Amino acid sequence: MRILVFGNPYLEYDSLAVEIANELKDEADFVICTSPEQIMEEKFDYIMDAVEGIDEIKVFDNLKLLNPHRMFSLHDFDVTFFLGLMEKLGKIDQVKIIGIPIGYDKEKAKNKVKELLTGH
Repeated sequence: MRILVFGNPYLEYDSLAVEIANELKDEADFVICTSPEQIMEEKFDYIMDAVEGIDEIKVFDNLKLLNPHRMFSLHDFDVTFFLGLMEKLGKIDQVKIIGIPIGYDKEKAKNKVKELLTGH
């Protein structure tokens, strides 16, 4: 399983997905993304990032349900718009995004992500 991970390790509110990926590196193939272009270059099963406006970890699989105005950090990059465009162009079939609430407890998040990845 390959997961693209976005976040800024230098900003506390935006570093949780990167921290979790680093700690769960034996559970899946996590790719820490340094630029949004990697979405076009890499094959992936999931995207993982910190999300504003949610209280629990969620897997989003319908881009139409996402707020197209900077729901994901990606350093001010509107990934929702970009993914929607890729979907319409037939570049991707479906996107699954693991959204981790900003400020969420790291151990709880790590356990929940591991559970999502292993199915247990």
